[in-house]
Amino acid sequence: MAISDRIKYDGPAQSLKGEDKQWLVYKFPGEDFVLGGQLIVNAAQEAAFYYTGEVLDIFGPGRHTLTKGNLPILQSFVNIPFGFKTPFTAEVYFINKISKLDMKWGTSTPFQVQDPKFGLIIDVRAFGQFGIKIKDAKKFLKEIIGVLSNNDLVDHRIVTKYFKGLLTAKIKDIIANLIINNNLSIFDISGSLDSISATCKDKISSEFDRFGLEVINLFIESINIPPNDVAKLKSILEKKAEFTQMGDQRYLIMRQLDVLEKLAANPGEGGGGMGLGAGLGAGVATGNLLGKMVIDMNNPPQSTKNMAPAKCPKCNHENPGEAHFCGKCGNKLLKENLLCPSCGKENQADNAFCLFCGKPLAGKKCPKCKAISSEESEFCINCGNKFKKD
Repeated sequence: MAISDRIKYDGPAQSLKGEDKQWLVYKFPGEDFVLGGQLIVNAAQEAAFYYTGEVLDIFGPGRHTLTKGNLPILQSFVNIPFGFKTPFTAEVYFINKISKLDMKWGTSTPFQVQDPKFGLIIDVRAFGQFGIKIKDAKKFLKEIIGVLSNNDLVDHRIVTKYFKGLLTAKIKDIIANLIINNNLSIFDISGSLDSISATCKDKISSEFDRFGLEVINLFIESINIPPNDVAKLKSILEKKAEFTQMGDQRYLIMRQLDVLEKLAANPGEGGGGMGLGAGLGAGVATGNLLGKMVIDMNNPPQSTKNMAPAKCPKCNHENPGEAHFCGKCGNKLLKENLLCPSCGKENQADNAFCLFCGKPLAGKKCPKCKAISSEESEFCINCGNKFKKD
C-alpha cells in the first residue's frame, strides 16, 4: 500500500445519516506513514496511534506535523530512525468525542416485583433513554477495538448492543430495590421517576467508566405493568373501598354474604322430605340474615358518645354505653358469644342461625363456657361440662 503523508478523517459519514447511526470510532485505511506527514484532527475528535495491541500517542483537534518529538511512545516501540520522510508502520483511529444523548433502552422481558402495599406479585417493564460520550479515548479504544473486525467504523448501535445486557440488568435490580425498600406501590411510582432515574445514573456510571465512557444522562420514561395485573390491583382497591363504606361491620357482612351464597347454591340435600325441610330452614335463615344485613348497612353503628348508658345488672350502676365491664363492681356487661353446635364457630348472642353454616343455634347453653349443645346432649360439646337434669 502507498505511504500516506496526509492523515485525515475521511469516513463515509454521508452514508450514515441520522442520529441513530452517528459514528464513534473510524479506522484510517492506511498503515504506512512517514515522519514529516500531516495529521489533521477535526473539532470534537481525537486521533490515536495503535501498534501491536497497544494504544500509544493521542492527538487532539488541529493540524500536527509528525515528528519523533510528538510520537514519543510510538518511537519507543518502533525505534524510528532519525531523518525527514522516514517511513514507519502503525494504525490510526479517529475517535468522536461528541455526546450522544438519545440512545434508547428497555427491558426486553418483564421482571417480577412484589407490590409492598398490596402484597401482589406483578410483572414490571421499564423504558427510557440515556446519553454517553467518550471520556477516555485510550481506555475506550483498548476495550472496543476487538469489535471492529473487518469494519473500519464503529457506531453507537454496536455500543448499545454491547452494553444492553449490563444496562437492563442494573436498572431491573435498582427499580426492584427502590420499590421494596421505599414501600413504593406501583400506582405511586410515576411520581418518583426523576429520583429513580438519578439513582440509576449514579449506579451505572461506574460500569461505563471502566470502558472510558461517561454517562451524560439517563431517563426512565415509563414503568408499566401488564393489563391483567392492573385489573387485579383495581379489584383490590374496589374491595377496599367497599369495606371502608361498610365500616366496622365489614367482616361480619362479608361472612353473611358468603353464607347466603352457600345457601343459594345448596337449597336442600338428601331425600325429598328432608330436602324440602332443609330448603325451608335455609329460606328462614336467609331471610333473617338478609334482613339483618339491610338494617346494619342502612343504619350504621351509632357513635359511642350517643349510646344509651349500660346499667349493671349486679349493682345497678350506670356505665357508658360502650363499656364492657362495670366501673363500680367490675361485673361483665356484654353478652357472651354463642358457639354453634354444628360447626363450633362463634356467633353473636342474639343470632338465631349460625353465620358460618346456617344451622339453628337453639339448644342447651352451657353455663360454664356458653357453648350451645343439642337438646338431647348430656355433656357440653365444647368443655365437657355435665348438664343438670331438670
